[in-house]
Amino acid sequence: MFSLKVVTPNSTFYEDQVDMAIFRTTLGDRAILKGHIPIVAGIKEGKLRIKKDGGPFKTADIGNGFVTVNSDTETVILTESAAWRENEV
Repeated sequence: MFSLKVVTPNSTFYEDQVDMAIFRTTLGDRAILKGHIPIVAGIKEGKLRIKKDGGPFKTADIGNGFVTVNSDTETVILTESAAWRENEV
């Protein structure tokens, strides 16, 4: 597991330990797992899928922004907006 934090201009939308996060960058879809190489990338508006404790994916809609991945310790997504899909609250 690794630390995932999703931050909008108004608040911290999500912060927890997760197994996987999938989102769209300016260069295509990116899946982050523990031990991912460090990156900084632009994020395109779209879906953020989060998998935790081997359970089903939770899906949120996120806006444009940036992501930083710091080895296997922390992933931070800075985005214009974030909202859970209706059935994901």
